[in-house]
Amino acid sequence: HDAVAVNVANGNADAGGLSEVIFNHVVERGLIDPSKVKVLGYSGEYPQYPWAMRSNLSPELKTKVRDVFVGIDDPEVLRNFKAEAFAPITDADYDVIRKMGSLLGLDFATM
Repeated sequence: HDAVAVNVANGNADAGGLSEVIFNHVVERGLIDPSKVKVLGYSGEYPQYPWAMRSNLSPELKTKVRDVFVGIDDPEVLRNFKAEAFAPITDADYDVIRKMGSLLGLDFATM
C-alpha cells in the first residue's frame, strides 16, 4: 500500500486506493508530500489484513488464538502492527469486497 501512495504522489499513477492508516503512515514517514495528492473519498469499513489459522487446528486452540488477538490493547503492540485493534470476522464480512469486485467485473476465482 505504501507503493500506491508513492506512485500517485510521484505521478506514476492517476489514482489508487489505500487505508487511511497507511496514508497517514506514509505522510508521517515523509514518503509522500500530502499536497501532491487529493483524497477523493472514503469507503465504508471492511475487513483488512486477516490473520488466518489452519483449518485442522483444534477448535479450542483457534478460540484461544482469536481471543489473544482480539484482546490486544497495548498501544505499542498495536502500533507495531499498524493497527487500532483486532476484531473477529466471518466470511460474510467479506461480502462488501465481493460486491465491489463484481461491480468492477473482477473474477476473484481467477486472480
